[in-house]
Amino acid sequence: MNNIAIYLRISVLEKGNLGHTEDTINSQRNIIKNFIFNDQELKKANIEEYIDEGYSGSTTSRPGLDKLLLKVKQGKINCIIVKDMSRFMRNYIEMGDYLENIFPFMGIRFIAINDGYDSSNEVQNGTELDIQFKNLLNDYYSRDISEKMTTALLVAKKQGKYTSGAPPYGYLKDPEDNYKLIVDEKVAENVRYIFQLLLEGHSLNETAKTLNSEGVMTARARRKEIKGYDAYANRWESTVEDTIWSHSMVRRIANNEAYTGTFVFNKSRKSKLDGGKVTYHPKEEWIRVYDNHEALISKETFDEANNIIKSRKRNKMFKWGERKYKNSPLATYVRCNKCGYKIRFGISSNGKEIVSINLYCYHCRMLEQEEKLPHNKELEKEVFKILKDKFHTDKTEKKKLLDEQKELYDRNDQLLKKKRIEFENYKFGKISREDFMETKNQIQESEEENKERIGAIDEELKQAGSIDSLTKEIVEKYIDKIYISGKGIERIEYQ
Repeated sequence: MNNIAIYLRISVLEKGNLGHTEDTINSQRNIIKNFIFNDQELKKANIEEYIDEGYSGSTTSRPGLDKLLLKVKQGKINCIIVKDMSRFMRNYIEMGDYLENIFPFMGIRFIAINDGYDSSNEVQNGTELDIQFKNLLNDYYSRDISEKMTTALLVAKKQGKYTSGAPPYGYLKDPEDNYKLIVDEKVAENVRYIFQLLLEGHSLNETAKTLNSEGVMTARARRKEIKGYDAYANRWESTVEDTIWSHSMVRRIANNEAYTGTFVFNKSRKSKLDGGKVTYHPKEEWIRVYDNHEALISKETFDEANNIIKSRKRNKMFKWGERKYKNSPLATYVRCNKCGYKIRFGISSNGKEIVSINLYCYHCRMLEQEEKLPHNKELEKEVFKILKDKFHTDKTEKKKLLDEQKELYDRNDQLLKKKRIEFENYKFGKISREDFMETKNQIQESEEENKERIGAIDEELKQAGSIDSLTKEIVEKYIDKIYISGKGIERIEYQ
C-alpha cells in the first residue's frame, strides 16, 4: 500500500445546514484518519485528500472527484477511503460499476467505513446483496431530495426570490435579504455604458474592445474584489489575473432581461441525476416576475439594443461551406507564451471549402496586443520534427534494446548459478567463509547493476514509439502544453 486517497464530500443542502448536521468535512476527515491510524498497514502509506463542498452525490461532475479519478487513471492511487458509499456516489448503477468492474480491474482497494465495506475482504467484488441494497437506497434518497429541492426552489422563484449563485454583473445580493437583488453602484454604470455603445451602432466585438481599452472592470474581476479570492481561478489555466471583455460577455449582458428589473427563470432544468443533464425549455415556458428589483435600463433600451444585434446577424452575407476539416491534432494543446491563454484555431473559408487555419490569441487580440503567430501547418511540421527527434525509435534501435535486455537477463541467470556453485563449495569446505562472502558480494553488485540497466531499458521502451505522422494520439501521448509566440515554439511541456 503506497498512496491512499481519502474523499470527502458534502452537498449543497448539507453545506447550508452545517450547524445542524454531523456530516461535515471535518467530521468525515476525523472518522477516516482515526480508521487509518488504527490500521497497521494503512498508516504507513502516503495520504492525499480530495474534497468537494457543495456538490451532490448524484452527479459525477465534481472537481475533487475528477482529480481523484485522474490520479487513479495515472496509477498514482492504490486505495480510496470514504466515510460511507453515499459520499463517493449516490447513483446505484454507477457505484456498482466502480465496485464490480473499474476498481477491481485497476487494482484499487476501496473502503467505505460506516458501510463496513473493504474490497480487499470481499470475495464477490461488492456484488453482495446488502451493498447493492444500500446503493439502491442512496439512489432513491437522492432522487427524492432532488425533486423536493426543485419544487421548493420553483415556489421561491415565483415569489421573486433570487435563489441562484452569483448575481448578474451590476447587482449584489442584499446583505439583509440574501434572496433580493440590489444595485451594485460601483459597476452599474458600466452596464448602462454597454447598452449605450450598442445603441450607438457598435458591434459586440467593438464594444468589448472599447471596454478593454478603457480598463472597465469585468464581472470576474468584480466578483474577485467582493469575495477576496478568484472563484474561477481553476477553470482557466492562465497567467492573467482577471478576464478581459469578449463579444460573448457583452452578448450575455445585452441578452439579460434582469437589467430591466425582470426576474426570468425556468429557462432550463439541470437534473441532479442522470449525470447532470441539462434540458432547455422553449421561450414560451419561461417564467417572468416583472418589477422584481431596481432596473438599470428601460425595457425600450433593452429591446432596441437586441433588435440592433439581431439585424447585424441577419445582414451577415458570409455563409460557411460544408465543414470537412478535421481539427488540428494540436488544437487544445497550444498556449500563448505571453498570457497563457489557449490559442484559437481560426478557419478561413471561401464559402465552399477550407482555405487555411490561422492561429491567434483571442485575449491578446481583444487587448490589441496581438502578434502574428505561425501558421498551423508550420507549427505541425515543427512539432512533428521535435517529437520524432526526441521519441522516435525505429525497429533496428528497438531490437538493439531488446537484445541488450535479454543479454542482461542471461547474465543474471549465470550469476545466480555461480552463486549456487560457490555456496555448495563453501558448504562442503572447498572454500573459506571469507572467500565465499567476497564472491557473493561481487555477484550481488553485478546483479544490481544489471537490474538497474534492465529497468532503464524498460523506461526507454515505454517511451519508444514509431512516429511517422502527427496524430491526435501521438500528441496526447507525449505533450501536455505547447507555448508559442510570433517567433514560433517557445517551450513544450511533456506528459
